[in-house]
Amino acid sequence: MPSKPLAILFLLVFMKQLGNGMVWSVIAVYGQSLGASAAVVGLMVSCYGGARLLVNMPAGYASERYGRRAMMSAGSAILMVGSIVAVLTSQIDAFFACLLIMGVASAFFMTSSLAAVADLGLPSRRLQDMSLYQAANMIGASMGPALGGMAAGFWGYGAPFLVNALVGLGGVFAFALMPWAENRPRPRAAALPESQNLGALARQGMGVGLMYFSIYYVRSASNWIVLPLIAQSRFGMDLTMIGLILTGGALANLAVLAITYRMVMIFGRIWVIVIASGLTLAACAMLAFGTSAYLLWVSSILFGAGAGIATPTLTAYVAEVASETQRGPAMGLLRTMQDLALILGPLITGLLSDHLGLGYQGGLFGCLALLGFATIVFRMGARG
Repeated sequence: MPSKPLAILFLLVFMKQLGNGMVWSVIAVYGQSLGASAAVVGLMVSCYGGARLLVNMPAGYASERYGRRAMMSAGSAILMVGSIVAVLTSQIDAFFACLLIMGVASAFFMTSSLAAVADLGLPSRRLQDMSLYQAANMIGASMGPALGGMAAGFWGYGAPFLVNALVGLGGVFAFALMPWAENRPRPRAAALPESQNLGALARQGMGVGLMYFSIYYVRSASNWIVLPLIAQSRFGMDLTMIGLILTGGALANLAVLAITYRMVMIFGRIWVIVIASGLTLAACAMLAFGTSAYLLWVSSILFGAGAGIATPTLTAYVAEVASETQRGPAMGLLRTMQDLALILGPLITGLLSDHLGLGYQGGLFGCLALLGFATIVFRMGARG
């Protein structure tokens, strides 16, 4: 079982992602109600991700200097302020600024919380703790849109933002009161052992970062963008059926968390990450060459399973190989790779689909090539 501070942290991560999902369910319609065009709404959403992308690494370094709890508490306070202003504003530019502020808050909180999981847990439980973190993250993010839609329907567009503000306020109090074993000055960085080759460390870091980027790139582009388009254009599916297919993938993502630790015990973490990549590659190939609607279900499930296995295993791997004084920046790098993938994946895949003359297969070929290359680089540089 996780320690008491970790259990509280997982609950706070769940609440943070629940509030985030509630807000995302109404951003587009709320923005349009304030007079924003579709293009402006799209820019708002992109800038939220852009703010996270720029702040993830600085937040990781700041968590080393000021402590994880201080950064998560600051993120909660910033989230509360941004959400309250979003409830009160009637101006597009102010709403735009609120989303930027909430992106900064997310970078502060989520980057520091990833490093905190590694700090607070036992090394022998690191993979299980990362799996629980992923479960709290996924369940909150999955429940949020439904609750946000209901809240907005009953009490107006500002209601999800008000809930988000309350989540931020709760985080401020929780971090002030919760027991915290890792509440000590951060040690000074130690010199690298002579046996540790800097070139090998660079290759390892590049491989891990590229693998993390590629998993999210392929899933965001193939599963979230191309799969719905193929389902609608090729098989005539309606939005309800597409939603059910994607839900199947999300459930698979959660289900495999229970067996990931067992897989690592049997195959080792390096080969488990390679297996997860293989599942994702199979899902992408099935989507590119499949001729049956049933294969869309299989593809979505494999995408979910691959991400569910790869994400906690890669995160635990990075937490273990990074020195204690570099966990914050290391987690910031992972978050940066994730956000960069979420921005670039759909964009580049769309461009390849439009301009290679192969339709959706062109974009999927790009996904297959990227992840295949990343897997080779990761396996060559990984150790342990």
